[in-house]
Parts: sequence; structure tokens; C-alpha cells
Amino acid sequence: MPIVRIGPTFSSLQQYNVNDDQNPILVNSKNFTGYITVRLQNHHYKNENVIETNSYFENHRRFFSFQFQGRFKPTNFDRSDHLWTFDDLLFCAETEKSISPPMGASLVVKFARYIDPGFTADGMFLEKRPWAGSWLVCGMNVMKVWKADDNNNTYYDEKMDIFAKNLLPKFTTISCDPSSLLPVDPWVYHGQNHLSEDTSLIFSDKKVNFNSKKRRTLFFNPIVRQSHAFDPSLVYAFDFFNNFTNFSTMNADMFIKFSMANVLKNQPLRFVCRDKKGDSIFFVIEIDYSDLLEK
Repeated sequence: MPIVRIGPTFSSLQQYNVNDDQNPILVNSKNFTGYITVRLQNHHYKNENVIETNSYFENHRRFFSFQFQGRFKPTNFDRSDHLWTFDDLLFCAETEKSISPPMGASLVVKFARYIDPGFTADGMFLEKRPWAGSWLVCGMNVMKVWKADDNNNTYYDEKMDIFAKNLLPKFTTISCDPSSLLPVDPWVYHGQNHLSEDTSLIFSDKKVNFNSKKRRTLFFNPIVRQSHAFDPSLVYAFDFFNNFTNFSTMNADMFIKFSMANVLKNQPLRFVCRDKKGDSIFFVIEIDYSDLLEK
């Protein structure tokens, strides 16, 4: 089964124990501090310690879940307030080199856009780092926002000798910016304690609280995305999942059935949270399925 690696940059990735969602990896990049976990249904590998599944999947038809919770740093120097707007950030699937799109790729894109209107595959045919994805606030199945409780956390100092109080000893920290680790509150949404939609804090009228479908539709409008920014004082949590791409087998069923391994031409698949220019990376999730090719 695939090997999953997580980190703050393409070059700083660490293997993650899939389905161990009580112990996410804490990633600290120049632009983001947060926890990340990856769940795969029916996962197994050549290691007896691998966790095959997770109670998260019980009574839910999902093949995978990428869940993350964190704070976005004010590092956007194209704006006077240094904040990242909802129109700046994408969540993309990409590879290092060109891919071989499946027969009927246009149907696959239509299928994806039916679920997420913000989905685009405009970068799919690039020779260098081809990509497809959506605006972060449109692509996520679940989005939850709350006020960070800084009183219950301790920052790293510049020498990284003060650890955040909400970290458990088993948590792994991967950092490329040790001087600015932000507290991101305790990690409590694991197992059957699912993340639930709540975006009321991002609206001036706190009584407004859209469900997932309405939130995706609202932020499909670029003017609306540009009018909202990621507030560094808030914690943003997301869950991304579906029941048509199986990363345990690398098979997909999106109107047409195809092997993702063939499409990717034996390359690892990366899910990247980045700005739309591709210059600023927030975090990376890499799925390496090379073991599936072994005879």
C-alpha cells in the first residue's frame, strides 16, 4: 500500500503512520502551523505495525480522509496587512513531472466540478508540476473555524526549547520556521469524533452559518473570496474526503474507471496547500505508491 509523507515543504517530508489519527504530525512552515492526519480505508503495508483502518470510517462510505487543523501566518507581503485572502490559497493534487490523463479526462473534470464548482484542471497538461485542484475554502468537505485559545498554549522561543503545552510526547513536529510556531489548540477531532461544519466566525454577521454545500457555492465567487482573509487569531480545521478515489489501491471511479498509477506515470502524488502563484507552500501530503509496482 502507499507510503504517506507529510511536511512543510517538498524537501522536508516525514513518513506518517496512516490511520493513527490520535497522533497527527505537527507541521510548521513559513506560512502555516497545524496538525495533519491521513486516513486510508483498508490500508496495509509490509509492516505488522501498520493500522489497516480507523473508527472514523464506521458508517461512512469514504475511501480516505485528509484532515488538518491550524493557523495561517500573516506572511503575504503583497498586501499591506500581510493576510492571505480566501482567493489566494489552493489545495491541489500535483506531480513533479508530466502525467498521462485518462481517456475521457473531460468527463472526470465534469464529475469533479459537479461536486466542487471551484475545481479546475487548467494545470493538468503542464510539463513541470502539473496540477488540478480547487480553492481551499471550496474544495474541503468540512470547514470549522474557532477562536484560538492562546492562554492555554506556550510558543516556542527562538531556540525551540519551549514546547507547546498542547503537544503530546508522541506527536512528531516538522518545522522549517522554528521561531514562529503558533499554538493551534488541542487535537480532539479523531476517531468517531468527526469534525462538523461551522463557519460563523468568518462572517461579520455571526448568525450566518452555511452548510458545506452553501459555503462552497458562496466562495466560488472570486469577489466573495477576495473579501475574506485567513485571520491569524483563528484556528481553521478542514476534512477532505470522497468515495471515488481509493488511495489504498490507486483506483478511481469518476464516471469512468481508471488507474491513478497509470495516470501518474509512476510518480508520487502530492497534495499541496499553496498560494495560486505556487511560490508559497503551506504544507505537503505525499502519497508514494512505488510498492504497488513491485513484482
